[in-house]
Amino acid sequence: MMDSPQSKDPQKADPLADALERLERSVANREKSRMASLADSGSDVREKQAAKVTEGNVVESEVNTEVVVSGDEVSANELNKKNTPKKNGSWSRATFNIMIQLSCVLAVGYLLLPVLKKDILQDLLMALESNQRAEFEEKAKITEELNTIGERIDSLSGELKSINQVTQVSAKDVYKELVYLRERNKLITLGDSAIHNSDRASLDQLLRVSEESEDDRLKTGAASEILRVKFAYMNGLRRGTHTIPVGQLFPDQSLKNETELDTDQLIELLDNAEAKVDNRVRAAYLLADKRNSKAVDALAKVVETDLNLDVVREAAMTFSEMTGFKNEDLFNTDVLLQWWRNNSDQIRIILSN
Repeated sequence: MMDSPQSKDPQKADPLADALERLERSVANREKSRMASLADSGSDVREKQAAKVTEGNVVESEVNTEVVVSGDEVSANELNKKNTPKKNGSWSRATFNIMIQLSCVLAVGYLLLPVLKKDILQDLLMALESNQRAEFEEKAKITEELNTIGERIDSLSGELKSINQVTQVSAKDVYKELVYLRERNKLITLGDSAIHNSDRASLDQLLRVSEESEDDRLKTGAASEILRVKFAYMNGLRRGTHTIPVGQLFPDQSLKNETELDTDQLIELLDNAEAKVDNRVRAAYLLADKRNSKAVDALAKVVETDLNLDVVREAAMTFSEMTGFKNEDLFNTDVLLQWWRNNSDQIRIILSN
């Protein structure tokens, strides 16, 4: 038998109360019908009475149905009460199993606690050391950056001081400094000309500045340039090897090589300022083999008057080799010439023998 909708409605907690309520409604309806039948005709009274009887039967059947439904629900409740102990038993077993598992876990954890404790302590120590190392490195980096910043600040302070000093300099001092720089550049130019162009006049001017200038800084600058020039001429291979082209220079004479040139020919080539510098330097070198007073006089004259420093240098070297004069500074011509004036008579006698 199918269950009625009332048995499935969870909101109806008491089916007997609903059935009684419906019975009261049906009785009220019957009372209303009876009152209405007093105004109707006899035939209508019979029909309405029949209808009331039918309605009463329906109500009784509904009441019986509700009673059956309530009985079913009561039996269902009794079945649930019987099944409740079984469910409680299953819950007790599940709880017991969980407690056993938890006990096992706690026992294993208690046994492994010393090992885990040691590993955890090691990990903590490593983490602590790593943090301390990182902090130390960070502090060292910060210290280095602070030192760098301090150095920059010191540098800026020095620059600010120099700027303040410059701004405090008068126009007269600025002009004096510009004059010094101009004169110092002239000294550098003279040194370059003496080295590159073999210009004796440039070297002589440097010597005058180093001796006569009232500015000590210019004296020092000139002395430095003189040393630079002399160092450049200390190289014996400054001009390299060269051979005099005797066929071109002396076409009227049948000469095969430069060694056949006599003293007069070499002196003629040495004194010719328009001749090629390499030929004049070579002539001064070859005069060393012509050991006579004429050659010595020619060399001393070149040292005193010639304007080419390469020629002067080679003539001074040949003069020293021929006469025995010794001086490390070949361009100190005043010393050489004074020595020659003092010793020329004796040297001429020695060379004539």
